[in-house]
Amino acid sequence: MHDVVEAARRIAPEIRAASDQIEAERQLPAHLVDAMTEARLFSLLTPADYGGGDVDPVTAILATEQIGKADASAGWLVTNCSYEAALLAWLSPAAIAGMRERDPHIRMAGAIQPQGTAYEVEGGFRATGHWDFVSGIMQANWVSVGAWLLDGPEGAVLRDADGNQRTRVLFLPPADGRVEDRWDTMGMRGTGSHDFLLDGAFVPAERTMRSDERSYASGPRHDLPFSQMWGWCLHGGNAVGVARGAIEDLTALASHSASKVTPSLLRERPHVQRAVAEADAVVQSARAFLLDAVGAAWESACNDRASFEANERIARLALMHAVHESARAVGILYDAVGTPAIFRANRLERAYRDLNVAKHHIAASRRHYEEIGAQLLGADSG
Repeated sequence: MHDVVEAARRIAPEIRAASDQIEAERQLPAHLVDAMTEARLFSLLTPADYGGGDVDPVTAILATEQIGKADASAGWLVTNCSYEAALLAWLSPAAIAGMRERDPHIRMAGAIQPQGTAYEVEGGFRATGHWDFVSGIMQANWVSVGAWLLDGPEGAVLRDADGNQRTRVLFLPPADGRVEDRWDTMGMRGTGSHDFLLDGAFVPAERTMRSDERSYASGPRHDLPFSQMWGWCLHGGNAVGVARGAIEDLTALASHSASKVTPSLLRERPHVQRAVAEADAVVQSARAFLLDAVGAAWESACNDRASFEANERIARLALMHAVHESARAVGILYDAVGTPAIFRANRLERAYRDLNVAKHHIAASRRHYEEIGAQLLGADSG
């Protein structure tokens, strides 16, 4: 099996060295895109036959953690691009072969929540829409977008037999649409999560999928309802990696930084020592819960699907917990360091900003506490 964790560990120092450039240019430099593509870090959950890493979710978390420790935006792109690339399993081998004729390495970006419309024409669909938060669009050679299906150019949204509105995910080259630069944020700036627009673009039917269809790949990595869980859990891996990197950054800073108020180094101050110990405990605990819960969910998906729902619920709780606890740990460090933490020359402030953006992703929404808590109590979650 391709060792994606070792590959991530090998590439991480190069990512770390380019972190300021990633932040300033709001995207990964080309040489890192090439190296991470070759290492399959943008396709951790994609079938091997389709050019992906094809690893289990725990391994994918460990690889993402290594990248997140080097740079939060790079880790975010590993997470989101791997999730979008996992959906390639729902396209036929013939469709994938056609896509790979352009470039043998498929680099995905996407926004599969319906933010546009499509209607059927001969051989495929015509799509129009405006999708936001398309992380990695600047490096992608393919993009996936979700659309409501209409019964014609000016028609109403189609519905299935149960009355649910019908949707479809469409895969097309970014050049078929337009990128709109809207990504000016406090953190995760290097993800280049710009908007993507289509105006009547044609998408062949073979490059579309429905969420209720079976994938062309076998196993729980590529079955619904499992697939979304594996993609989401990588956000937890990135967050704990960022927090671990912040602890290491503070350790380095504390060995030489003092202040005008006192000449004592940060590492000699009791409140800083206490903060580092507390942050370390928070991150290690969140990481252990994440790996244990996702591992249990994966085990049940492979061997005891009747127990998957309960284990998946705890895995979602663990990934959300990992993101928020990682942000809390970095906040503890940030407050303890004081004035030195506010300078961009010190990496701690970037971790603080990045994680306070990451915690707003839907995978880390605190609404999951309410939903999962209601389920644990046997109550109606609404």
